Amino acid sequence: MIEYKLNIGDVVISSADASYRCFGLGSCVGLFIQDRLTGLSGGAHIFLPEEQTAPVGYSALCSSTYAIEEILKQMKMHGSSLLNLRAKVAGGANLFGVSYSIGERNSQSVIRELINNKIFVAGHDLGGTHCRTVKFESNSGLLFVSKPQINQHEVY
Repeated sequence: MIEYKLNIGDVVISSADASYRCFGLGSCVGLFIQDRLTGLSGGAHIFLPEEQTAPVGYSALCSSTYAIEEILKQMKMHGSSLLNLRAKVAGGANLFGVSYSIGERNSQSVIRELINNKIFVAGHDLGGTHCRTVKFESNSGLLFVSKPQINQHEVY
């Protein structure tokens, strides 16, 4: 199995069995998409909501709109139909307790983009106030979410 460690702004797809990891997701969102018919899968580490311009030194793919456009474009180029895709997402925490939560905006933006593209959201672990480390395994379709601060582990 191929293992990908996704940093901010990374978008990766694979036709082989793959494991995608995002470490320390705070307000960022980890997005994982799978085509159960072709076996293609992909992951993205999303830092900003909508079409916001990335800060200097970051990939343009760190915003939800551009990351989702890119992952869907790559999957279509490799034979996927959007009708066969399922997504799992995690992250979007409000770590600093401010009323204008970038994590909540990131979560809402990712979910909105998936719905607009008619992608079924099969599982999610969004919001809260704790960082997450996540791992998605394409061979099983399982998303493992760990919140070490509170010793919590979930599988979606």
